[in-house]
Amino acid sequence: MSEKRGNIMRKNLIPAPMASDMRAVGTRASLVGAAICAALVGAGVKATRLATVEHEAYAEQGNRQQLRSFKLAASRGEIVDRDFMTLAVDDRVHKIAINPRLVRARGAEEALIEAVLEIEPDESADYLREEIAKDKAYRLLRLPLSDAQVKALQAKGIPGVSFEPSTARVYPRGLLASHVLGRVGAQGSGTAGVELGLDMQLRGREALSPAYFAAGKKLLVDGVPDPGVARGDTVVLTIDSQIQAMVEEEINTLVRQWNPVGTSILVLDPRNGEILALANRPTYDPNHPVERAHQTQNLAVQAAYEPGSTLKAVTVAAALELGAVRENETFYCEKGRWKYTPRHTIHDAHPAEWLTVTEILAASSNICTTKIADRLGKQTLSKWVKKFHFGERPGVQLPGATAGLLAPPEKWSDIQMANISFGQGMAASPLQVAAAFGALANDGVYHDPTIVQKILDSRGGTVWEHGPEGERLVRSATAKTVMRMLEDVVHTDLGTGENAHVDGYRVAGKTSTAQKAGSKGYADGMYYSSFIGALPARAPRVVILVSVDVPEGAHYGGDVAAPSFARLGAQLMTHLGVPRDDGKTPPPPKPVVVAAKQMEAALGVLADIDVEPSLPGVEERGSGAAAHPKVSTGMPDFTGLTLAQAVDLAGRAKVELRATGSGVAVSQDVAPGQVESGRVVQVAFAPKQ
Repeated sequence: MSEKRGNIMRKNLIPAPMASDMRAVGTRASLVGAAICAALVGAGVKATRLATVEHEAYAEQGNRQQLRSFKLAASRGEIVDRDFMTLAVDDRVHKIAINPRLVRARGAEEALIEAVLEIEPDESADYLREEIAKDKAYRLLRLPLSDAQVKALQAKGIPGVSFEPSTARVYPRGLLASHVLGRVGAQGSGTAGVELGLDMQLRGREALSPAYFAAGKKLLVDGVPDPGVARGDTVVLTIDSQIQAMVEEEINTLVRQWNPVGTSILVLDPRNGEILALANRPTYDPNHPVERAHQTQNLAVQAAYEPGSTLKAVTVAAALELGAVRENETFYCEKGRWKYTPRHTIHDAHPAEWLTVTEILAASSNICTTKIADRLGKQTLSKWVKKFHFGERPGVQLPGATAGLLAPPEKWSDIQMANISFGQGMAASPLQVAAAFGALANDGVYHDPTIVQKILDSRGGTVWEHGPEGERLVRSATAKTVMRMLEDVVHTDLGTGENAHVDGYRVAGKTSTAQKAGSKGYADGMYYSSFIGALPARAPRVVILVSVDVPEGAHYGGDVAAPSFARLGAQLMTHLGVPRDDGKTPPPPKPVVVAAKQMEAALGVLADIDVEPSLPGVEERGSGAAAHPKVSTGMPDFTGLTLAQAVDLAGRAKVELRATGSGVAVSQDVAPGQVESGRVVQVAFAPKQ
């Protein structure tokens, strides 16, 4: 009874559904259904409106939010020598990014400085301390690092240090031709040399491509931009790296022997005006910061000096061309002392009485050169000095080339005309002097000096090419006569240039010893000594100018500069394969170690950085001089390559090249194939047939 009562009680707790509640449920369901249908209809209407009426507006808004331009950064074009050896290239490197606040908070300042200096001892500790001391959360240090250097620094676990990919301008030959190449500043623009002179052609431009960005990812609309579009042009120089290396070695010898204030050596091809080598001291390595600004001055192009006795060849050439003198005519040279005006006396370093015009050049007589100039007069002499392009800026592609100084003849005093006839009272750069002398060496035809042979686009197409248009200054007969006279400067006892003698070859040259101007007239004991010459004299292949500013221990051009000319001239004749004038067979050249790694070590090039990527457009150019074969591993096949190409190839193949002879490679003592790294290979070179 009690259990039944209990069940009845539990039933009473659950009320039975009422009819009114069922109606409410149905009503709510109908309302919800109606609302859903209305929402679907509204969504459909809205979708239709978005897809038709408002489509363009919302598509444009979506593009503004997600469509961006993918940027491919510009890469600077390469600079290569005439045989396509790389001299300047952009390389992929890393930069150190630091959080100065975190570095200081963790007390890691000295650890970071020590680690960086361990990698690059030439970096400034003061610079690093300044960067670490800044109240910033992000600073990018200037030092470029290779992959190996990044791993070494990462292993130290210094807090607040990270790394970012970057590019750096690298000069794989270090000091070689640094004044020709110049360098690139922090903003990526050229600041000197060809880097500055052809900055617009080299710098390239950014390439842009549309891309959708969402959730940190990008979808390129038109594919990856062509890297060639962003890459600058390749500049092919007239420089021959092998000749440049010879010049660099000789100029170092010159500096050690005479300790000058400055010095320059130029090698010019008179047949087309191409500069084969140019070097100055002081110099610098463009891979590293420059300590003193004067190191970057290109003395051969930017500095102007009194050309001195070199100009006597121009004075004589003008007089012969005009018929004012005859080749064998004699002049009285006043026994070395001539009172030219009541206030001025002209002196000769080597007193003489009667000399022919040829002997006047050989003995370098100021007095008799003045007597020749007197027959020309101020206006005519000025006209001919200008005709040899003195007083105007040469058209070389190097910035800052000086025009020199040449006053108009109306302002010349009587003594100034005499001075200019033998190269005083005016100023010119070594390049101007070499180009003028080159005209006499080239049968009287002048070529504007050039340092650039051609410019190639990223596909190897020629954008610009040097096409020398010669300008005749004197008749061929006049030029040959002057050159024959200049041989006596070197090959006779009367001549002042006997130290410029090159065994087996005739040399036509001229010494110069110009006293330097001071604040009050000419300075005692300060001279600008030089020698310029062409060889072989009868069919010149090169003009070499050696100039030395204030040498110590001697000052005559024949003593200071001529020996360097002789040593360098002998090397060049062997390198170029020029037959000897005496008909003898030249002795075989001494083996020269030209391994790229040894060169880089000697010149202090950045270590462990890939500085020899293949040239842009090599494949498209085909099998020409630029298209030397690529190397993966092992011993390359050097046959058919020039010495410069072989050096480049050996460096990338990690083998050591020992070369004999000059011209193109004809044989090698190690067959192409797999060899151990560092293997030595003897390669014989012979002149092109």
